[in-house]
Amino acid sequence: MKITEDNFTITTIYFDGQFWRALIERCEDGKTYAGRHVFGAEPSNPEILNWMAHGFANVPLLPVEGRTKIRFKKLAKTEQKNVGGIPKSLTAFSEAQKEYAKERKTMNRRQKKLEEKEKYLLKQLKRKKRK
Repeated sequence: MKITEDNFTITTIYFDGQFWRALIERCEDGKTYAGRHVFGAEPSNPEILNWMAHGFANVPLLPVEGRTKIRFKKLAKTEQKNVGGIPKSLTAFSEAQKEYAKERKTMNRRQKKLEEKEKYLLKQLKRKKRK
């Protein structure tokens, strides 16, 4: 993939007050995707490099609307003043995550119903064979 103005990936590692996290923002052909990885304790440089080499591709990226730059210094100041200072890209990611969970829940329900229907039909076939 050629890196252009429309195709890029930005990874930001930050401390949110409790955990160290990585926020991944990928823009491909005008569509923006975001993902988040929680490191927990402060990661060392080798841990970050290992994650970038092996775990980076496993982070689920969800589609979000638009891209907004996170200014962490400004975020830290606003969080000190008021607790609710969450940047737009993090709220967009959490909304996308909720939407993805809803979609997945409905897909799981449909899959479960199909499996139950198949199981019922198999039971019916077995009963017919016995008679």
